[in-house]
Amino acid sequence: IDCGGGYVKVFGSDLDGKDMHGDSPYNIMFGPDICGPGTKKVHVIFNYKGKNLLTKKDIRCKDDVYTHLYTLIVKPDNTYEVKIDNAKVESGTLEGDWDFLAPKMIKDPEAKKPEDWD
Repeated sequence: IDCGGGYVKVFGSDLDGKDMHGDSPYNIMFGPDICGPGTKKVHVIFNYKGKNLLTKKDIRCKDDVYTHLYTLIVKPDNTYEVKIDNAKVESGTLEGDWDFLAPKMIKDPEAKKPEDWD
């Protein structure tokens, strides 16, 4: 494949299928994306408070001539697994691998090291 993808989008129950289009808001988007030599990854995107949050991890997809099964498991304890052909390729916590929460510490652009700091 030179360029292509296969995504699953999970929509809210309020979506009217007659009005659905490519930019319809979704809750989760998951699946492989291949485009040229530079993009070969599995997208795991959550929509939170109107923003699409991409995973911080680079999850590589298969790019051979075969068909593959992609699985996303989101667990009640806020952990997840991504499987390809039923083999776990990535896992972690939702809080650790997406920016759902604001940073605990916000960088101060005015902060500078003291001049006598070595």
